Amino acid sequence: MMHQFRDKKQIEKSRKITRNTIGLVVFVVVSALGVWTWSSGPLNSLGNPVWHAGSFISEKLYDMNYFFRTKASITKENHNLIEEISYLRTSLLDHQILEKENADLKELLGRIGDNSDFVLGNILSKPNHSPYDTLIIDIGINTGIKEGDVVYSSGITPIGSVEKVYEKTSLISLYTNPGRKTEGFIDISNVSVELTGRGGGNFEMVIPMELSVDKGTIIYLPGSNSKIIAYVDEIISSPTDPFKKVILSSPINIQNLKWVEVKKD
Repeated sequence: MMHQFRDKKQIEKSRKITRNTIGLVVFVVVSALGVWTWSSGPLNSLGNPVWHAGSFISEKLYDMNYFFRTKASITKENHNLIEEISYLRTSLLDHQILEKENADLKELLGRIGDNSDFVLGNILSKPNHSPYDTLIIDIGINTGIKEGDVVYSSGITPIGSVEKVYEKTSLISLYTNPGRKTEGFIDISNVSVELTGRGGGNFEMVIPMELSVDKGTIIYLPGSNSKIIAYVDEIISSPTDPFKKVILSSPINIQNLKWVEVKKD
């Protein structure tokens, strides 16, 4: 009786193996024939839960990996991000500076026009870094300028003249250079006066008490195309003195300049 029971159990096991083998063969044949094309809908429905579960597990494992990262790796990543932001900010600032310089140059060249007598020079050193009221610019003998040539701001306002010329640089003496004497004439009255540089963009002149000037009076540089050289700022006088001292200032703030134009004679 026990032998008969074991035979039935063995037969059932053999049938199960046979069914599994047949199922595997059918699966391989169906895959080879491309039956998955028309059956992808049902299989996709059956597989969706499995795929979603796998995706969920992957995300959780990534989150756990992020959570357990070392403090050193996080610090390094933050440092790299800070450096990248700093680089981008510097690049943006450089771009903005170049854009402004380009606009300023276009405006400046528009004022000068096609006048080939003017040579554009970049200021290398200003009065706060050079002696007294002087400039050093990046043009010299190589551009044809010479000592005595007048230097302008924006092509319209005279601010000084070339004092020394080198191969590729020049020393500019401003009219406000301490002790420098410059001839001018007073607006409206056309009276000739002598301006003396005081430094720091300022002049002074001594004129007769009866000669009328007011704050804001314009002083021009002599010439057929007279240009403004100074404005009256302050008048100092005494009833007992036949002369009065007048303090004047240049219309140009040298510290704001980046370029100058030298007019070749």
